Amino acid sequence: MFKSIKYVLQENFHNLFRIYSISKYELLADMRDSKLGLFWNFAHPLIQVLTYWFAFGIVFEKKAVTSYGVTTPYIFWMMGGMVVWFFISPCITNGCNAVFSKVNVITKMKFPVSILPATVVMKELFNHFCLMIILVIIFLFGGIYPSIHWLGLIYYVLCAIIFSISLSLTTSVLNMIARDTRKLVLACMRLLLYLTPILWDIKQLTHMPDFIGWIMKANPIYYVVQGYRDCFFYHKGILFYSHSMIAFWVITLILFVFGSCMMYKFKHKFIDLI
Repeated sequence: MFKSIKYVLQENFHNLFRIYSISKYELLADMRDSKLGLFWNFAHPLIQVLTYWFAFGIVFEKKAVTSYGVTTPYIFWMMGGMVVWFFISPCITNGCNAVFSKVNVITKMKFPVSILPATVVMKELFNHFCLMIILVIIFLFGGIYPSIHWLGLIYYVLCAIIFSISLSLTTSVLNMIARDTRKLVLACMRLLLYLTPILWDIKQLTHMPDFIGWIMKANPIYYVVQGYRDCFFYHKGILFYSHSMIAFWVITLILFVFGSCMMYKFKHKFIDLI
């Protein structure tokens, strides 16, 4: 186990520039495929946010959300969570296909395969920063201004990166073994959007058994979502969500260890799995 972890960590740290170069190339390649290029990095998530806001904020008349004594307009509260989803979701879905999408490279040269999930996350990190710029501008117009508490976003971005890479290490290998893995992941992500308290407040579960609320709060994605909202609106601090923090890092560590073991075990067998 420790040998597998050491292998993955060393391969990623020794190839940091290669990770950056590949993610940059993939990002520029996507921009070259359309005439508007960078415009879609801003427009696509913005259109999706407006769609969810229209459906839940107007059609279903979602009211302002009150948590920890702070009342936040629904549109701002929703965007504080959706910005996380728009980052983690493509990291997971594309990370699942990270190895299979590079089979042409793997078969022609000796390549550090374990860095591929990190290249996907690095690429989506740029898109995340683009959306964060839009979010900050909207918040400024809405009277929500930056504060010292926003520095906590650095920690939560790091959490999202580590979790996405840890999960993708496993799913990218499983997708090489069974192609149905990516289809399963895509289906689960559609379901997870509505199961994760992103579009609705977890306090609405008052009529449900307590253990369901505990399961919801143990969701690693919810921990990052709640962290972003805390930095934007509530200002309780990182340690305030200690139980969710412990669950997040335990789950993430298990995923990373298992993913490292899988990557190490099949590092010489990917060509046979094609």
